[in-house]
Amino acid sequence: MHIPDGMLDTKTFSTLWVGAATGVGYAGYWVRKNFDSSKIVLMAVMAALIFALQMLNFPIAGGTSGHFTGGALVGIMLGAWPGAIVMTGVLLIQALFFGDGGITTLGANIVNLAIIGCFTGALIYQLFQRISKSLTSKIVGSFLGAFLAVVFSAAAVALQLWVSGSAQFIAALSAMTFWHAIIGVGEGIITAGIIAYIAKVRPKILDEGAQSSKGSFKSVVVVFSVVALLAASLSFLASTHPDGLEFVYFEQEIGTAEIAEETLIPAPMPDYALPGIENEALAIAGAGIIGTMLTGVLIWALALALSRKNKGKDPAETEEVLE
Repeated sequence: MHIPDGMLDTKTFSTLWVGAATGVGYAGYWVRKNFDSSKIVLMAVMAALIFALQMLNFPIAGGTSGHFTGGALVGIMLGAWPGAIVMTGVLLIQALFFGDGGITTLGANIVNLAIIGCFTGALIYQLFQRISKSLTSKIVGSFLGAFLAVVFSAAAVALQLWVSGSAQFIAALSAMTFWHAIIGVGEGIITAGIIAYIAKVRPKILDEGAQSSKGSFKSVVVVFSVVALLAASLSFLASTHPDGLEFVYFEQEIGTAEIAEETLIPAPMPDYALPGIENEALAIAGAGIIGTMLTGVLIWALALALSRKNKGKDPAETEEVLE
């Protein structure tokens, strides 16, 4: 669902850049004020995991494909504002190093996938937790949160295309929400499966406001790191069918704007492949591993910097806000 350069007009992507900058700026402020420094490594590993899983496009009906977005998952596990920071890091690496999503439209992608995605997943999950804290409630809440995060983000893209004059609103809305509702089922299954695993092995991570020790994250961090590297290594097996947005825009011909063939800043590993390597599988797997590590390091460094600004603050003094 990454919007490329050219799909949105100047007034629309500029407005969304302002919205993204405001949202991410406040996310940084929130994290500095309320940060649990024991979650630095978990944030980094979550970023790496989401990057890697996004590379594994899965085929769906009609000759299109979907991929895991991860906003709901990270919003549930870390909180909506820290989740937005993580997702922004993922989107930034994808745009700059792999040409996935445009530079002009990066603000739009942050609004759709980082802000809408994280908040939808976190809010729906918390609603179910207020009703019941049972395992069933966690699974159902995470599934619905992830499903609706994808559908709402798709609806936002349709609105942005319409405002840009790139597509008719009803055609874009119906097509985007229909296909992404199918993709959202896959998103929900993956998210609910990961949350069920966390609820079994380290339930404190999911407890609202719980202050978990660094040790409580160790097994989860190890498992997530292994899964991320494995997913990146197998990324060459991903479906080659166009994703939901590309399918709707080009195959179903709802779009009218001409899309830029390359991003404004040339990507060193376009299409998630290392240049100069003839073996396609090795080129894609190598790019996936590098991207996974870059994303993890970026979020680790950012989270560490934010935690240092918060150093010495008593966690008990932090205000209780959305997590």
